[in-house]
Amino acid sequence: MAVELEDLYAAIKPQYDIKLHTNGCFRRMIDWIHMVEEVNFVSLLHGDELVFNSGLHYTSEEWLVQFIKELDSVHAGGLIIALEEGHMFAKETVDYCNRIRFPLFSATMTSPFIDIMRMFSAILLRNEQRDTNLIAALKNAVFYPENTELYASRLERNGFFRNMSYLVVMLSCHAYDTENGNERLEELHKSLNHAIKSGIVYEEKGLLVILLAGYEQKRVKEKMRALCRKDSNIYIGIGSQEEDMQHIYKSYHNAYTAYQLTKTAINKNFLVYEELGVYKLLADVKEKEIYPAFVQETLGSLISYDRDNKTEYTEVLRVFFENECSILHTSKALYCHKNTLAYKINKIKDLLGYDIISNENRTRIMLAFYIMKMQEN
Repeated sequence: MAVELEDLYAAIKPQYDIKLHTNGCFRRMIDWIHMVEEVNFVSLLHGDELVFNSGLHYTSEEWLVQFIKELDSVHAGGLIIALEEGHMFAKETVDYCNRIRFPLFSATMTSPFIDIMRMFSAILLRNEQRDTNLIAALKNAVFYPENTELYASRLERNGFFRNMSYLVVMLSCHAYDTENGNERLEELHKSLNHAIKSGIVYEEKGLLVILLAGYEQKRVKEKMRALCRKDSNIYIGIGSQEEDMQHIYKSYHNAYTAYQLTKTAINKNFLVYEELGVYKLLADVKEKEIYPAFVQETLGSLISYDRDNKTEYTEVLRVFFENECSILHTSKALYCHKNTLAYKINKIKDLLGYDIISNENRTRIMLAFYIMKMQEN
């Protein structure tokens, strides 16, 4: 529901004597508004509020600077304070606000704060309703793509057109979950809402779903990859770029596939659907009940032998294939003598009952290992 402070200021500027003293609004996003008179009450703010102050306690520049410091420490979005006629902020105070990028406004003692706050509240509530409607439209586009009447007109009214390119990203950071929620996820949610001008961001069960409209996929990948490099506890899956509204659902499902694989088969915290290789094919199979049968048919006898005899021939075969079926490289990887490994490979061939090196069988074995890796978790 956040609204840019610059937009709120533009709404009141023609009607009320409110003046911005800093270099700008610094792209601050406002979630709500509050009247706060004393420093002691600042700690009750949640962050991203625009604060109004009557100026009655503004008896010194030291008090104001301390008040602003406290507001900034709880991530307030800005301050509107009433000034007595003829009074001006000290240049040092304004310079300080510019330095910390904290918007500072002045009002007159006769400025109708109640009317201004009512106007802002209406704008914020309208924006919240808009966001709610857009999220509902996005969900309809994902789950009922054939029923365009459920989402197309609402999306188009808000600047999302039928033939724009669409890209879905999914993000989580469960390492930061606490009994009181996930502050890191909330922070990411707010920053993405702020940064994305043409998109929708919502949170569902600890997962951020991000729809981007008209963005270049390459640029999105760079930004998201950098985010994952900076914080290894963030997991991101990027879907396919689709060229029309009716295929948003494809990007959504592909983003979810990539996201799920970051947490299971592939040991990375950032994956792009189009770069998944064979995992893309395996994940797209609708009848996944064929997987256990395929693994059993391909490696079943080896897995059973290992289970019954407490051996590790299946693991030896996996490492053998990861090392391009090279006895030398595999023996180094397993810290095993070449002759011992050669014996084990022959034993594996006998247990499986087929030539593991032929092209067809190599493909089957590798697919079986990919499937096992996908289903481990």
